[in-house]
Amino acid sequence: MQTANKPRTIAHRRSRAALNWIDFLVIAAIILTTAAIVSTTLARAKAATYSSSSTSELAQASDQLPLDLAMIKAKLRLASGGPWL
Repeated sequence: MQTANKPRTIAHRRSRAALNWIDFLVIAAIILTTAAIVSTTLARAKAATYSSSSTSELAQASDQLPLDLAMIKAKLRLASGGPWL
């Protein structure tokens, strides 16, 4: 029996880049999402801050209001949805 010399196919492994374009898209999406969350959080934190001078002005203004018991009761009834009479 005679064996023919057939060329052998050798599987070569292609060297793969460390990151492909899909990896870069995922990284960009993560960065954009993180930036959006941080900017929203900082914007809400800035909106929630208040100055101590406005608090002291409010306290001074409330000290100047006359203490009317009927007005306080009416406000409480209005806030609780109680009877109007």
